[in-house]
Amino acid sequence: MFWMCANPDCRMAFDCRQGRFFRFHKDHAAGEDAPNLHSVQHFWLCGRCCLEFTLEYQNGAGVLIKNRLDVASEAEFSRFIAAA
Repeated sequence: MFWMCANPDCRMAFDCRQGRFFRFHKDHAAGEDAPNLHSVQHFWLCGRCCLEFTLEYQNGAGVLIKNRLDVASEAEFSRFIAAA
């Protein structure tokens, strides 16, 4: 379970009444056991951060936090927040 905003620069305490939830299937290497029963990772961005950022999963790399403006313009500014 997550307790804080996924933005490493924010870390606001979790509040289910605001923000946005993200759920990503987590890849694992062939022949390796899944990291959990469903191989799913959950993340939450607080209300303020979800207005500016979004999360994206890249196979083999992990979860990235991306500026929403960069996503719209397809710029390459992004930062990993969780390994694959």
